[in-house]
Amino acid sequence: MVSFCTEKDSWGSRFIIFTVPLPDQPPVFMSMKVPKCGSERSGIVIVDSEKFLQLWRNEPYSIHRAAANGNPQTWPIDYKYSEAVKGFSYGYDNPVPLAFVSHGTATRTIVSYKILWFGKREFHESFHYVGFTNGVTRTIWLLSQGCKAFPIECEMPGARELHRTAAMPGTPFYTIGELAKVASSVSVQR
Repeated sequence: MVSFCTEKDSWGSRFIIFTVPLPDQPPVFMSMKVPKCGSERSGIVIVDSEKFLQLWRNEPYSIHRAAANGNPQTWPIDYKYSEAVKGFSYGYDNPVPLAFVSHGTATRTIVSYKILWFGKREFHESFHYVGFTNGVTRTIWLLSQGCKAFPIECEMPGARELHRTAAMPGTPFYTIGELAKVASSVSVQR
């Protein structure tokens, strides 16, 4: 399971460091800076990889549609993939920043036609999706490594909905401020 703690850098800034397990290989490390103010503007969600990927594939306006609909065989072909490989290789001393997403809800129209009665019916269906602000390459790298769960930063109020729709079962929801308080009392396993 994903774990976390806090660290300070040489300038006194606080960071939350996440240990992200991977199957059949050592864990990788991700981080986020704890802002001095505004720590309630975003939430942190430990997402279930499969649920998250489905939400990303639902995104109706995506410029990253090819990456969202990729798979572990196609993601390594991405032109920035080698940057993620390098970034994750630095380990605990230089963790990779969390990806940042927004959560939304949209409606699609489904049309069905009756053949014998020559009519048409329309249904309107609401669905959830996520869109990336940054972190696509980091995310496809984690997915291509078989990562089952990883932390994501999401703007409020969508972060609570992302937790409801895609969180790893049994993981709590935290704003950045709440997580910083919890993390300051925890030590990470390197």
